[in-house]
Amino acid sequence: MADQRRRILFYLPVITPWWFANIAVHLIRTIARTEEVHVLVPPLWCNTGLGEEQLDLIADLDHVRWYVLDGPDHPRLRTDASAEDDLLELVRDIDPDFVLCRSADIITPARFPGTIRYMMEGAAPPFQTGNNWITLAPSLFDHGLIPTLSPEDTAILDQLAGSLWAQMLSHTQLPSRNAFLAATNLPDDKTVIALPLEYEHEENFFGQHHRYDSNAAMIEALAAALNDDTILAVTNHPLNELYGDNRAVKAVISEQKDRVVMLKTTQETGPITLALSQYCDGMIVGNSKSWSACAAFGTPLLRLSDFASGTWLQAYDNLSEFLTDIAAGNCKLPDPVSVRRWFAFHLSNCVFDPADPALNADDIISRMTQPVDPERWHPAAARFRAQPLAHVA
Repeated sequence: MADQRRRILFYLPVITPWWFANIAVHLIRTIARTEEVHVLVPPLWCNTGLGEEQLDLIADLDHVRWYVLDGPDHPRLRTDASAEDDLLELVRDIDPDFVLCRSADIITPARFPGTIRYMMEGAAPPFQTGNNWITLAPSLFDHGLIPTLSPEDTAILDQLAGSLWAQMLSHTQLPSRNAFLAATNLPDDKTVIALPLEYEHEENFFGQHHRYDSNAAMIEALAAALNDDTILAVTNHPLNELYGDNRAVKAVISEQKDRVVMLKTTQETGPITLALSQYCDGMIVGNSKSWSACAAFGTPLLRLSDFASGTWLQAYDNLSEFLTDIAAGNCKLPDPVSVRRWFAFHLSNCVFDPADPALNADDIISRMTQPVDPERWHPAAARFRAQPLAHVA
């Protein structure tokens, strides 16, 4: 009898050691129980790829077919491998049914056979998901998209949204606006525009999709467009605080004097970007996950990205129009019903824990073949509500 196993390819040019240990290995191990699994990964470079520390994690996976892409041009795999003919020929020879990517390059996987999905972070603030929860997305940073649903499915999501929203509010304790302004020394007579920074580090090749060359360049360009009645309130990415070189950002903020300030988390504010997303007059994001907190709190949003945004979000894509509408007090705002519906859809349909012991290959593959599956909504929402959540404040 012919082998009926499905061929699954993991294409991992920008996998970090953390992602490998906490996400990819779990998915590989689960799928390899019943399916034919191939893994394409470069050697460790700029904290991406497969290194010695990962070998112990895969020592027992000898039934998985490993390909270490260690040719002299392997660094190029991180950004654009579309000219690597040997790679494309190898993937065509494997002829996968499904491809799971951790790749900042979207040009090359588009040329692969099979159904292509990107392993992306599942976080959706202010909801607190697990650190390793992911989605399997058709692209990298399409935010807030929700498919056309039947009236029956819409009603199910709206019902789920009520309990999910109540849980979120019970774990999100934020100060009042006056208390927030006092705690952050922000003026109460100026328009406050928030700017959460992107993660900048040698391991983050996704930065090639940002509109600006660097966080410092973004701050400088946006600050130049603001008038004297507006202040740009910047918050740093937590990983920049831990591992990044923040000297250029600090220098450009210092040059702007009172036009730009950097805010930090304090006991009074709680997580600073979350609080700022509620109390600012508007927020500017690129591909940052902070957009979803603005949606939850009904905050005007300018999104500077080449990726798609849900129409219900009513995100601006023009800085001048955004600032003009804020000054006039007539900004476009997210539709509140659609806000709750999207969160319910994202948390019950799209996000999952790759380390869930109940997960099997069919579950993972169904997320690629059935991107909308009402059968998973109630169980997923129940698992989300049952997880222990720390208070956000």
